[in-house]
Amino acid sequence: MAQDIKDNKDLEERAKGPFAHFFISGWNHLVRLMGVNVLYMLFNIPALAVAFGFAIVFMPGLITAFDLQKFITVPAVPQDGAPVYASASQVSVQLYLLLIAFFVISLVASLLVTVGPFQAGFAQVYKDIRNGTSVSLFSSFKVGLKENWKKSLVSMFIGIFFTAVIILAVSFYLNMKSDVGIVIGTVFCVLFIAFILIQNFVYNLMVTTDLKLGQIYKNAVLFLLIRFANCLALGIVVALFYVIIPFYLLMSASYLTLGVFVFLYSFVVVAWVQYGLSYYTGCLVDKYVASEINEEKSDDVELELDSKEE
Repeated sequence: MAQDIKDNKDLEERAKGPFAHFFISGWNHLVRLMGVNVLYMLFNIPALAVAFGFAIVFMPGLITAFDLQKFITVPAVPQDGAPVYASASQVSVQLYLLLIAFFVISLVASLLVTVGPFQAGFAQVYKDIRNGTSVSLFSSFKVGLKENWKKSLVSMFIGIFFTAVIILAVSFYLNMKSDVGIVIGTVFCVLFIAFILIQNFVYNLMVTTDLKLGQIYKNAVLFLLIRFANCLALGIVVALFYVIIPFYLLMSASYLTLGVFVFLYSFVVVAWVQYGLSYYTGCLVDKYVASEINEEKSDDVELELDSKEE
């Protein structure tokens, strides 16, 4: 009888579809996701410090590359009817600091610069919420951290290294101010978004498979390629919530938009976007990963994966 009830419940959940189930599961665990969001920012204070160092090093080049001077340059008193702009020594300190805040939050929220073992713990929380096996936030967190701290530590350094390389390349090529430089710089901007998706896939694959880290990265890249259209849509969502929206809110420089930014990125956006990417990764694992029970593989692509799912 209990098994029949469970089977009926599973059928109902599948009937809702993955998109609806994502929002239903997220809404049912709204408080837990908000707690994850707050803890993520607190536990990643060391990552925020590293990202701030990145900002100090790379922001001057990026400001020039993306023509952001207009956001940090204040107009001086007009002379002879023509506006004269302040020199570099007279830039608006407040707006420059807001640009740094945007840069830091974008890097940390996207998992490019993060404390790897803690993120493995949060990935386990997302997995348990998706599977409906979540008991408590901290119990799931401890399991993910304990079982994956070594791999996640290596992934953390990989993320920091490749992030620095990509940002340096974007700054270098866009500052060439030539057609070739713009094309190559744009390619690296696309790679920047793609790498965000890969890093999110990696941390979620850690808690769902028993693979070595090299195989995890291989399959994260394969996921990106074999579901390119879906990942393109995910990339747009990532760019929207990690780049466009925070940039708009911070550069508006009003108390209202700053308040909205603080609330959204302290309690809502980071956890929901990460949960969305975790949920999608779980769907890919369900489709392509051979389970340890039936050892079946998809006909679409050969993936070297051993799933932890039962």
